[in-house]
Amino acid sequence: MTMRTLMVAAVLVVFPTLGWAQAGKPVPTLKREAAKPISPTDGAQMYASYCSACHGRSGHGDGPAAPALKTKPTDLTQLKKTHGGTYATKEFQDKVTGTSMSVSHGSTDMPIWGPIFRGVGGNEELRIFNLKQYIDAMQMP
Repeated sequence: MTMRTLMVAAVLVVFPTLGWAQAGKPVPTLKREAAKPISPTDGAQMYASYCSACHGRSGHGDGPAAPALKTKPTDLTQLKKTHGGTYATKEFQDKVTGTSMSVSHGSTDMPIWGPIFRGVGGNEELRIFNLKQYIDAMQMP
């Protein structure tokens, strides 16, 4: 992982609610800061801090940073549907931490959260488990 990717991830964490790339509005110059520690037991808080800027508050891939990306973020409400009815924890962990380098996760558009999760303290597996539990609750039939 490059320092640039870590910095982009930190910026997305610090400014998750900015409406970037809206018509007629310039993209703001952002102050780069390190990711702030979020409780590893709170999936909703982690999602809001780490994921919602791109994937949106409800997980549909429509976050405020989404228009600025080359690839539309995944609609997280459809993970089980698009993966045959189940989305394994291991597969989820590999995508989020960067172990699995797919087009949507691991590109320069998608921050890889493994090093950041390890850097903010707390158990990485606990973070992944609770984040996945939160995203599992978003799944649409």
